[in-house]
Amino acid sequence: MKLDQLRVLRAVVETGSLKAAAERLNRTQPAVSQALKALELQTGTTLFDRSGYRLELTVVGKRVYLQALRILTEVEDLNLLVRHFEQGREETITVAVDVSIDLDAVIPVLTDLQTRFPETHVVLRSEVLSGTLDAVRSGEAALGIGLLRPVMPEAESFDYMPVSGTAIRVVTAPSLLARMGTLRSRTDLRRFHQVITRDSGQVAEPFDRKTGIQKGQRRWYVSDLHMKKHMLVAGLGWGHMPDNMIANEVARGHLREINLPNTDLSFDVSFYVFRKQEVIVGPVAAFLWEGFGAKSQ
Repeated sequence: MKLDQLRVLRAVVETGSLKAAAERLNRTQPAVSQALKALELQTGTTLFDRSGYRLELTVVGKRVYLQALRILTEVEDLNLLVRHFEQGREETITVAVDVSIDLDAVIPVLTDLQTRFPETHVVLRSEVLSGTLDAVRSGEAALGIGLLRPVMPEAESFDYMPVSGTAIRVVTAPSLLARMGTLRSRTDLRRFHQVITRDSGQVAEPFDRKTGIQKGQRRWYVSDLHMKKHMLVAGLGWGHMPDNMIANEVARGHLREINLPNTDLSFDVSFYVFRKQEVIVGPVAAFLWEGFGAKSQ
C-alpha cells in the first residue's frame, strides 16, 4: 500500500468521480482508475460501489477512507514540520505581553531577534493581568511575558524565568486628591471612582486580590493602561499604575500617590517569560527563550 494510492482514494471520495479526481491530481483517468484497483487488490476488498452514477464508498471502503485520512494528515504534518525546520525559522511568532511591563526590558531581545530572523513576522499581543497566561495556555502565543506567580497551580505546566519587576502605586490627580480630604482608611476611597483595567484573561482571581476593589466602590472600567492614565491625570478617579508608566507624570506633578495611615497601598510585582512545557519549539521561539535566559543571568 502506497501513500500515492491513499491520495488517489481521497481525491476520488472528495470529488465524487474518477474524471474530477484525475483533474485535481493532474493525471489521466486510467491512471487514477488503476491506482484504485491496485489499492482494492492490496486490501482484498471492494472500496467503491460502482453500480450507480456516482461512486459510493462501501461499508469497508468508508473505514479504509477514514484511516487513510488519518495517515495522510500525519504524513502531511510531518512534511510541514520538516520543511519548517529546513527553513530554519517560523513564518510568524506571537508573543503575549502584559501591558504593565516596561518594554525596555523586552526591546533588546526583540532587537536581536530582528537581526537574526528578519523575515519572521512577530506579533506582540497586548494582554492584561492573566491574559498572557491564557494566550500561552491556549497555544495562541508561543511565549508570554507577564504576571505568572510561581505559587499558582497553573505555573506547574509552564517553563518560566524572571524578566523584570516594577512597583505598582495608587495614584490620582492633585485636584481629586484635594477633594478627598483626610483619608483614614481604604473605605474612605469608596466615594471616589476607582479606574480599573479589565482583565483580558480568565484566571483573574489570583491577580486581582491587590486591586482593592471594595463593596460599594464606584468604578470605571477600561481596557488599557494608556486610557487609564489619561483618566487619572484628568482627575476622573484613582487607581493602580506601574511605576514605569507614571514616572514622568509624578515628576511633573500631574499625578500624586495616595497614602493612608498604617497602610501600604503600593506593592511590587515580578514579570516572567514563560512557555508551555513539552511542546515542539521552533528556532525563533527557542532564540527568544534563550535571549531572555541570557538577560536574566
